[in-house]
Amino acid sequence: MEVKRTIPVKLSVPDDREDDLHQTIKQFNHACNYTVQHGRNDDGYLILNKSTIHDEVYHDLRDETDLPANLCVRAYSKAVEAMKSTVADWKKGTSRPLPQFNELSAVYDKRTLTIKDRLATLSTINGRVAVDYVLGDYQKSYLDDDDYEKRMGTLHYREDEEAFYLHIVIKKEVEERDGDKVLGVDLNLKNVAVTSTGSFYDGGELLWGQNHYFRVRRSLQHKGTRSAKQVLRRLSGRENRFVLNRLHTISRRIVEEAGANDCSYIAVERLTHIRERMDSRNDQVKRQMHNWAFHELQEMLAYKASEYGIRVEQIPPAFTSQTCSKCDHQSSTNRSSDGWFECTDCGYSVDGDYNAAKNIGLKLLTLPEGKRPSGLGDGHLALKSGMLNGNGDYTAYDDSSSDRESTDKPTTSVVGR
Repeated sequence: MEVKRTIPVKLSVPDDREDDLHQTIKQFNHACNYTVQHGRNDDGYLILNKSTIHDEVYHDLRDETDLPANLCVRAYSKAVEAMKSTVADWKKGTSRPLPQFNELSAVYDKRTLTIKDRLATLSTINGRVAVDYVLGDYQKSYLDDDDYEKRMGTLHYREDEEAFYLHIVIKKEVEERDGDKVLGVDLNLKNVAVTSTGSFYDGGELLWGQNHYFRVRRSLQHKGTRSAKQVLRRLSGRENRFVLNRLHTISRRIVEEAGANDCSYIAVERLTHIRERMDSRNDQVKRQMHNWAFHELQEMLAYKASEYGIRVEQIPPAFTSQTCSKCDHQSSTNRSSDGWFECTDCGYSVDGDYNAAKNIGLKLLTLPEGKRPSGLGDGHLALKSGMLNGNGDYTAYDDSSSDRESTDKPTTSVVGR
């Protein structure tokens, strides 16, 4: 299993070279936009082949910009990838405009970037710039790990910090875990995540943060001044980091939980139309859902789990919240509006998100042959005091835990911190 990491490293840039980096980013974006506007064949269709696009725009980019040759190549390559994504959406019937590039970043590869232990050199419009790293323990732990191969990177400028960052891409090979044990994870609004082993990751702090930033953002939008717009841009980055920081913590704890329970798989729902599936009764909840980072959390889970050889598998989402994980009875009346689950057939009563987490794990175990991961075998679902197989047979970890599991009431409450 290949593990890739992107490590954000703050840069100490000489004062007299900062403008070279700013202008390089500006011209890189211009080259991307030029490629989108002029990368068409004689019939007017977008050119999605990089060799063909090279013949069409490369020499123009060299004339239009002061970028080194290889940064021109990186720019048209980035534009082509964005155009491919746009065309793919058009083919699905999704309407979207052509890509536009105005982000404060530029893509580098091994020909335009030299990565060393504590510094890097980057190609710019005005020769190479040597920059020192400003490292924390997190960055050091990866950059000093000889198992990782350092590859390409992306130069970013953060306006709110007035600082440059280099996002360094590294990779290594990790052996996949053997075993057939699954941790089921349900994602929701009140509880960001609930696991089949009974851990609850509360979403209160995230909801508070999103509401806080929404109120501040609305106040600034009403002002409409130039300074207010500048603050809005800085606020956007701050809000994103607030959310992502907490999601990183939650995803790390879930992966640790999977490892502690000897799980080789983490099962999650496929997130297609998740916002539409959730109950959205008022504008505030709708806003929270539309800002909610479910996809980011799943990506973080996969990102962190891969380092330990744990695979994250997505399952179809249908009826996981309405089905009884005890007797398999499915009904929309099983789950009440307050989030509690009580089976109308067998009477099983439990927190609704916990019930869904168990169903998600069981669903992975019972996928048809060919859709189920090949290494899963018969498989078992990890619970807080035992495990279930795909037929619903329960095995306690020890005799004293059997009665406690029979109620299936979650005993662990973990705040997303």
